[in-house]
Amino acid sequence: MSLKRSLKMKKGSIVLIIILSFIFLVCSGCVSSHITASDEEGNNSSEEISKNEKILTDNSESGQASNPLSHENIISSEKVSPYLYWEYELGDIKPENLSEGRSNIQDCVAYSQNGKYLAVGTGKNLTVVDVPGKNPLWNKTLNGNISDISFSKDGKYLLVGERSADGYIYSMDAGTGVEIHSYRSADDLGTSENPKYQPSIYKITAADDAVYIAAGRYWKEPGYGLVSRVYRFSSDGTLSWKLPANENYARSVNWIDSSQDGKNVVFSTGDWTNSLELDAVVYSVDETGNLRWKYEIPPLKPYFVSTAIWHGLDISDDGSVITVYTWDGRKYLFYDSKIKKPGNGKSEWYSKELQSNVTTPEELEGSVIYAYGEDAKIVSENEIVYLTGVTLPVYYPRNVPMAHPLENSLVSCDVETGEISWSYNLGGRCAGIFCSPDMRYLVLPVGKDTSSGNTQVHGIHVFDFQKPGNGNSKLLWKFNTEGVVASAAVSSDCTIAAVEIPVQLENGDITGKHRLIIVR
Repeated sequence: MSLKRSLKMKKGSIVLIIILSFIFLVCSGCVSSHITASDEEGNNSSEEISKNEKILTDNSESGQASNPLSHENIISSEKVSPYLYWEYELGDIKPENLSEGRSNIQDCVAYSQNGKYLAVGTGKNLTVVDVPGKNPLWNKTLNGNISDISFSKDGKYLLVGERSADGYIYSMDAGTGVEIHSYRSADDLGTSENPKYQPSIYKITAADDAVYIAAGRYWKEPGYGLVSRVYRFSSDGTLSWKLPANENYARSVNWIDSSQDGKNVVFSTGDWTNSLELDAVVYSVDETGNLRWKYEIPPLKPYFVSTAIWHGLDISDDGSVITVYTWDGRKYLFYDSKIKKPGNGKSEWYSKELQSNVTTPEELEGSVIYAYGEDAKIVSENEIVYLTGVTLPVYYPRNVPMAHPLENSLVSCDVETGEISWSYNLGGRCAGIFCSPDMRYLVLPVGKDTSSGNTQVHGIHVFDFQKPGNGNSKLLWKFNTEGVVASAAVSSDCTIAAVEIPVQLENGDITGKHRLIIVR
């Protein structure tokens, strides 16, 4: 009898220990207001994309509940738990208006190749940070607003572009901030007293021993005018050549990319104003600036009279594959080896049998809408991802009756067929796709949800593309912020840097901070 009583007491003690252990785990931080993960949120399979528009729209808005204890706000045991490693105040700025579209603030951030140094540009202020030491190395104030920054591949130099009356391109010692070279793009592009019409450095991309830069400006007096130029500098900022050599492109060059060895450089010209009746032209040049091939993309009529490429242009590290994503929602794939000479190549995906569209115009409830083509990245030899933007009407000033099914989404496509494999809804507009040097980690900084004004979507989404499956399977973690995230960068060890910007809500309240955050 005493043995039975002893066994019962022992069993009861074990049950009590299990209960107490469970309570301890729950109370010890398994729920965080900053970290969210979900098995249902934001993912549409290829089959689901073909369903009716209402189901797709409802699905794209799922997973945005504000209840802090709902399923999507509880850390999955399969997800990594990030933490705020360091934050650095960036000074007071005017908050973003939640109801307005694209952000007017162009803060930018970039890692050195080894992840030790981090550069952040906000307004005219430039700061380089020692990441392991959590310490600013140096600060500098430029003449104009910083528009893009990039370290040279060897980490010795920092290349900085600005939007200003001069439109300078600076080369600086990365460790000290001492200026080594500067180049005034206004000497090529012209300038204006109106800040909107002043030259701007749109994109800086670094190759092994060179830096390639796209710059331009526009004006409206009374009609639109566009000019742009492409440059090659050595890593220390010495000018090698510019294209065209003696005149400007009378179009806009918004993006430029290069193979890692710098021997295949791609950029595109176009008309983002949709008023000048121009094609978009994709160029491939070698390291000397000589033309390798070009491909013309006509406007998508009858909807638009011109076409252009925003940030949707990417080349693989070895230079063998190029993808293009036009702002009107078309995507293209080029195999460099199949384009023998200028003008005779055809897009692998673009034919009458397979139009290879992502977010091209669709008629819904009497209106024609499309989702803006934002960005593109070749992730691997089998997968390419495209970033879609907000829903827009084709014919202004008509209203948008409903969101496009793929609005503000990361869309994965199979390289061989061009077909959509999966899509992941991000909830708000993203500034772009930011990749680690080895292309393993992709970071999506989520900004404003202009459709519903939902502030719960603000934050950082981090994906590991070595994981199999769809977007949710590849999702490592999300880190929520009160303000919108304007830009981000990721190192090879998945240390994330991002710039948060405060937002003014509809009731006038201000939420979020202007700060640099580093998350691990």
